[in-house]
Amino acid sequence: MPTPAICLIVASTRTRRFADIPLTWLREELGARSDLSLDVLDLREHPLPFFDGPVPPSRNQRAYASEAEATVGQALDAADGYIVLTNEYNHGYSAALKNLFDTFFIEFRHKPIGFIGYGNVGGSRAIEQLRLVAAELDMASVRTSAHIFGHQMRRLREDPTAHAEVFAEVKPRLDATMTDLLWWANALASARDADATPTD
Repeated sequence: MPTPAICLIVASTRTRRFADIPLTWLREELGARSDLSLDVLDLREHPLPFFDGPVPPSRNQRAYASEAEATVGQALDAADGYIVLTNEYNHGYSAALKNLFDTFFIEFRHKPIGFIGYGNVGGSRAIEQLRLVAAELDMASVRTSAHIFGHQMRRLREDPTAHAEVFAEVKPRLDATMTDLLWWANALASARDADATPTD
């Protein structure tokens, strides 16, 4: 079975965002694994116009309206699963991430998704909402998630020497999330392949 392609989606587009600190760690952690191939889709580097198409993506599949949409859509299409690094704004998730999910459908369908959240309560409220969106996109949302809480964020911002200690606290949850994500990625890739295989 081929190594699953996992797309790490970075949700925050702010110019002075916290996301860059865990993103560096995640690139190292996930990039060093031999059981997956990692691609990073940073929404700050791939701005999309707010979706205003006359037909929803579920009925107008891969009908990209611009080169920017095509670039992002093809990156999503190539993935076997997704891990989202999400911030939490006002007990919810970012507009850029919502727009991503509104702009595409078939690229996500029948694939697993996991979450790494950060915020005062570890991004938990944003992740709960994202699970509902994932269900509507016909995705498998893995039960386990990883969280960076407010007090950990403060340490990471203020003391670079504490990074190893803080991320050591987060790593067991990341490992558990990735174990589940890769199980689903392999299972659903096999199922998609079976669907695509002619029966006669």
